[in-house]
Amino acid sequence: MKRLLFPLVILLMALASNHVSAQLGMSDEEMSQGIQPAFIVEVEVDDSKLVENVWKSFMKDYGGRVKRVKGGSGEQVTTGASIAAIAAGKPLEIHSKTGKSQGGIVEHKVWFKVGEDFVDKYADKDAYEEAVKILEKFALECRIENTNRELSKAEKKLRQLESDLDRLKRQNDSYHRDIENYEKRIEQAKENIARNEELQSEAAENIKLQKEILEEIQQRLKDLRNNG
Repeated sequence: MKRLLFPLVILLMALASNHVSAQLGMSDEEMSQGIQPAFIVEVEVDDSKLVENVWKSFMKDYGGRVKRVKGGSGEQVTTGASIAAIAAGKPLEIHSKTGKSQGGIVEHKVWFKVGEDFVDKYADKDAYEEAVKILEKFALECRIENTNRELSKAEKKLRQLESDLDRLKRQNDSYHRDIENYEKRIEQAKENIARNEELQSEAAENIKLQKEILEEIQQRLKDLRNNG
């Protein structure tokens, strides 16, 4: 059963433009080297991979290299990090484990091993306070990365909406061109109808004249036959 060293007492206030917040506390947690005092950072994000990736990048800022611990059930260890206020020239290993997001919260556990000892609140207050500052900064980096992703998604959505609007405008222009073409065709059709009606009148008149000519020829033929 876990022994609570002290309650979660540090609340990291979220940025006004970002709803992501974090809490930092400590408790004894099981890791590859037994049950040891661990710092626990709870970050309100949905993606545990985000927290894990930020941690790797964050450790590089201290010259650390993160790698998996064999048989550590997802545990990682950072070596080569230089944090004088914590290690004071002694060998430093930073173990960590990122949990899965549950209810929109990712729990990130961190163990600072200096020499053969693990940092906690009581053994080395200065090292503890420095670790708290580092993890507060890490939580902020998570918030920044999460906000960057939100910004990227928002920008992508905006570009999509702008693209949709451009498509609708082009579509609207096409409809107007269709109307203009249809109106021209209608005007042309009206002219064609008027001309057609004139031609019909001419044709009807020609037919009438042709019938008169036909009747006159028929009458002449009849007269010739009667006189024969």
